[in-house]
Amino acid sequence: MSLRSLVIATLVAIPLTAIANEPNVQPGEWEMTSITTFPGTPMPEQRDSSRECVTSEDLEGLIFEVDLEEESCEITDKEISADRMTYSMTCQHEDGMDMTMDAEIRFLGDRTEGTMDARMTTPMGPMHMRMELEGRRIGDC
Repeated sequence: MSLRSLVIATLVAIPLTAIANEPNVQPGEWEMTSITTFPGTPMPEQRDSSRECVTSEDLEGLIFEVDLEEESCEITDKEISADRMTYSMTCQHEDGMDMTMDAEIRFLGDRTEGTMDARMTTPMGPMHMRMELEGRRIGDC
């Protein structure tokens, strides 16, 4: 997952017109890694890594507008600053698959780190998914 994708993916659930402060992220070449696990299941962890050039323009004035009614989701808590973002979200789908997610992402200038925890009710029973996210600036583009 790329840094820009991470910022957008983690904020996509938040119905904002804009963030008052841009994320504390230095432009440049970034390497992002994520590890997804499913505690309590035999499913193997999934690792993903990507690189992307993030420019100042990518970070300036990002606008996030989402129609949460279409997704049947509701933000139950959120806190956003230039250095940190946390949110909680619940989703209720017509197919009976409900989800509650808690996320925290820290923007640390030349690196990012965070976690996302999702608890789901599925036709096969309850499931827990945890994603650990980490990014680092590796140089100029």
